[in-house]
Amino acid sequence: PIPTPPISQYSPETAMKLRFSLAAFLLSLATLLAGVCSTVRADDNAEATANVGDRISIELYFESQCPGCREVLTTSFKQAYAAPGFLKMADVTLVPFGNAEETPSADGDGYDFKCQHGPSECRYNAVEACALSKIKCPYMAFRYVTCIESYDESREPDQNYGLVVGACAALTGVSEVAADIEQCSTSSEGNDLIHANAVKTAALDPPHTYVPWIVAGGIHDDDVQDSISESLLQYVCQKYHGPDKSPACAQFAKADDDGLSGAMMRGSSSTATGLHHSVVNK
Repeated sequence: PIPTPPISQYSPETAMKLRFSLAAFLLSLATLLAGVCSTVRADDNAEATANVGDRISIELYFESQCPGCREVLTTSFKQAYAAPGFLKMADVTLVPFGNAEETPSADGDGYDFKCQHGPSECRYNAVEACALSKIKCPYMAFRYVTCIESYDESREPDQNYGLVVGACAALTGVSEVAADIEQCSTSSEGNDLIHANAVKTAALDPPHTYVPWIVAGGIHDDDVQDSISESLLQYVCQKYHGPDKSPACAQFAKADDDGLSGAMMRGSSSTATGLHHSVVNK
């Protein structure tokens, strides 16, 4: 066979194109996934308005190019979203902004943002905020955000953002909103969405001191942070006492009975906190 150079030898943009090419076989699957909300999980899609009083409120404050945020989204949160009926137990709010700063624009039109990891993070924050606004199915919206998290490593300010936006839309079966997400992320609409996230982040009590910052039922403390960083699904299964508990919760029953689950989560806290990006450490 003809030797093939490793992807790392190519320019960042070419490498990104190659990586998406390697994932092209998923496109046929993505077509099927596009029907997740209307077919396979038709009942789950109704979760946004069902049993609101019973569901556990979860808020994740994060920024798009923070390694610790990516870790939590693509492990703990991804596992939870894969569980059948998860959103019947939990009301999850994703807030991309993190340790960014905002100031009113000099021309009085909107806001300027300064992000911890540079202009590329500001742009991807806007992409994710726009996706969460434009993609109505919560499962597909989450899947899109995790795709962005998997392919937004480049911090080049002038990279091809549209390539990532469009490829993730294709890979997650929401190609019909790719153009809307891209336009939103560079317009006053995206600016307004990020400003709203900035206001929500600034209102945290206690104020956030690192990201990812996790709030459950209006409370942030070390137990909430460490438990959910380890397993959002396990946390929700333990706290939810409504009529729609996911069958996936059965896997945690023995640990609960033995009183081991809390110790297991506390034992992982050093790993979880090691991934935090503090406000002061930029």
